[in-house]
Amino acid sequence: MGKRTEGEKYGREIGRGIREGMRGLNTTASPKKRKTCALMIVIPFILFVAFFSVGIASSNDKIASVGIVCGLCMGMYQFCVGKFKKGLIYTITIGFFCIGALADLFKLMVTHTFKDSNGFPLIY
Repeated sequence: MGKRTEGEKYGREIGRGIREGMRGLNTTASPKKRKTCALMIVIPFILFVAFFSVGIASSNDKIASVGIVCGLCMGMYQFCVGKFKKGLIYTITIGFFCIGALADLFKLMVTHTFKDSNGFPLIY
């Protein structure tokens, strides 16, 4: 059993790669869904703008506070992709003053360069 042939070495490497892939070590894309993250950006943004503008225009503090609560949900998608520090910042600053959330939506849907915490792009 002294020498191994090139075929045996190659077969063992392939087998090791398959086992790593089965465990999720060799993935090239994130399992997170692009559509889910896009909805987690768009829905709180629309609710924030609608409730906050109506609450300010009608001088109703309850409606404006509902808008602020919806705005605080704009960082949820950062938690979903595993970016906890950025998610906390986005939650406290209402989507980094809405500009950061819209920039991430652009990266997510148009340029497809939005990545999760492991550096993998969202492809679904």
